Amino acid sequence: MNGASLLYQRLPAFQSRDFRRLFMSFFFASASRWALVLAQSWLVFELSGSSFAVGLTFFAGAAQFVVVGPFAGAIADRIDRRELALGALLLSLASSLVLTLLTFAGLVEVWHVVLLAVVQGWGQAAAMPAQRALLANLVPREHLMNAVALGGITVHGSRLAGPLFGGVLLSTLGAGSVFLLSAGVLCVAIVEMARIGYRSELSGGPVGTRSVVTDVGRGFVHAWDDRRLRLVIGLVIFHCSFTMAFNSLLPRLATDLDGGSGTFSAMVMAVGAGAIVGTLAISMVHRAEPRGFALAVVGAGSGVAMLVMGAASSPAVAVLGAALAGGTQATFMAISQMLVQEVVPDSLRGRVLAIYAMMAAGHMAMVNLGFGALADSVGVRPLMVIPALLWIAIFLVAALALTDLRDVLFRGGFRRPAVLAAEV
Repeated sequence: MNGASLLYQRLPAFQSRDFRRLFMSFFFASASRWALVLAQSWLVFELSGSSFAVGLTFFAGAAQFVVVGPFAGAIADRIDRRELALGALLLSLASSLVLTLLTFAGLVEVWHVVLLAVVQGWGQAAAMPAQRALLANLVPREHLMNAVALGGITVHGSRLAGPLFGGVLLSTLGAGSVFLLSAGVLCVAIVEMARIGYRSELSGGPVGTRSVVTDVGRGFVHAWDDRRLRLVIGLVIFHCSFTMAFNSLLPRLATDLDGGSGTFSAMVMAVGAGAIVGTLAISMVHRAEPRGFALAVVGAGSGVAMLVMGAASSPAVAVLGAALAGGTQATFMAISQMLVQEVVPDSLRGRVLAIYAMMAAGHMAMVNLGFGALADSVGVRPLMVIPALLWIAIFLVAALALTDLRDVLFRGGFRRPAVLAAEV
């Protein structure tokens, strides 16, 4: 058996040429984003000395998943998903280039970074539902679990690739060089997206304001009426709020541990490295039962990882905790998205995935903002330890009290179908 045959056996989603192109576009777009986040966070912290300002910058971008995401999801269910993703990526590229020019010219201020983070957020929030819905269109249903996990590798694993190169540039040439790198990498993502041959089947309906708002409402109704989606999205909200909202805390944690931009970059890269290991491992699981056990382990492990980071007394321990956080959190999110993709009808896929992202990114952004403000007065450690303990308690109580969650943990999937909203 040659290498390609072995790869397709273990990772069957790669049998699709268009999926391979989407995978590469995912990877480079995500690497661009995390390199940008790395440089934005450190630049804002250098300019202001405030964790609140760092949290505000992250909030400005991530909040667009709440503002723009649901409408982008509705549009993704009506027009060609590839074209929507391309337009969104081009918007992100324009924002990165403007930030690069401002930084190299020595004119950049905190408000510039925050404002351009909003524009970046528009592009990312518009691209996400189109990309994720497109993923399910490019592989057969039996390969969907593998495809979603591989998609998780690109999103979370690129937290290693982007900061790996960006961290070197940040320490030597400054933030402007990282912004330029981010723009260059994003160009590769755009080219790969443009090479995808698949075209979505158009709904044939108008794409006016009233029709889009109506479609958004139908997406929310469906997500609420399907108890399986309520469960998964509810758990994701708590998980993102209590274990994943630490971006604004990392620069101050690095400083408290007598580190600098090197320690900060190392923690960001460790999150990415852990994510690669976790999502690659779950992508090779082709049966449902092990997936349920994995969800139980990484669900509890996400909280444990934050306890390790919060109690760290040296940069090495903090980096170890960050790697554990990346592995457990990325795997939890990958399994959660698998569960959503398996139960949502394609006619509602863009809207439901946008709602999923809105709830995850929106809550993470709000908590990041609050933690950034509190960190300047109470420090970072309580803001890691206390939420971690709350998440562990919530996950344990939910596993004991909710039949649907127990079914997922023991069986790897939902036992019975739910009554679905009309697929329109």
